[in-house]
Amino acid sequence: MLKIALITIAQISEPSLRQILVKSLLISLVSIMACGLLAWVLLGKFGLLGFEFLDTFLPWIGGALIVVIGFVFFPSTIMVIGGLFSDEIVSTIEERHYPKNIGSNHVPLLISIRTGLTLIIIATIINICLLPFYALGMLLPGLSFVIFYLGNGYLIGRELFETVAQRHLPVNEARKLRKRYFLKVLLGGSLITFVATIPLINLATPLFGIGFMVHLYHKFHLENGK
Repeated sequence: MLKIALITIAQISEPSLRQILVKSLLISLVSIMACGLLAWVLLGKFGLLGFEFLDTFLPWIGGALIVVIGFVFFPSTIMVIGGLFSDEIVSTIEERHYPKNIGSNHVPLLISIRTGLTLIIIATIINICLLPFYALGMLLPGLSFVIFYLGNGYLIGRELFETVAQRHLPVNEARKLRKRYFLKVLLGGSLITFVATIPLINLATPLFGIGFMVHLYHKFHLENGK
């Protein structure tokens, strides 16, 4: 796992992957600013408070609030936007490291968008369900962290591994392979979750997560080949 993580981290600095990271950052920033501008325009056009003085400031307050919220959830936005380039990320890594075993099943754009949104929605649901256990973790130091990383690691590991595996296998076969190596995929997902909690570094989570799962998939493929 550590070797795969180090290889993945090293390759993020490669020009082709660095370009994808920059594109993801720029698109995310533009998306947030566009939402803020849209809020400013709509609130200015349809004054909601009915008082001219207050309605003058409302667009600025609303627009600024949207931008602030956008930056609070910036890592999640990066995860969704980065997911749009998942096919490109996988192709780049496989062409560089696994030229004899490049997946031919391209993941449709809509599937990539769905995967990104699914990650955020299900992660939110899982963390809400885990709140009682987080509370229990306050009585047992460290338990809440273990629960957080394992719960989210399962989700992220499942989604990202199957996204990569489906470039090579039918959906059912990709799911079976993930279940066969359940523990390793879980640990890999937990490691990706850990990276996603580190400020600034978490901006590269899509590249690290997908890249990590590409190497993990090919490791499993090699083991099965033997």
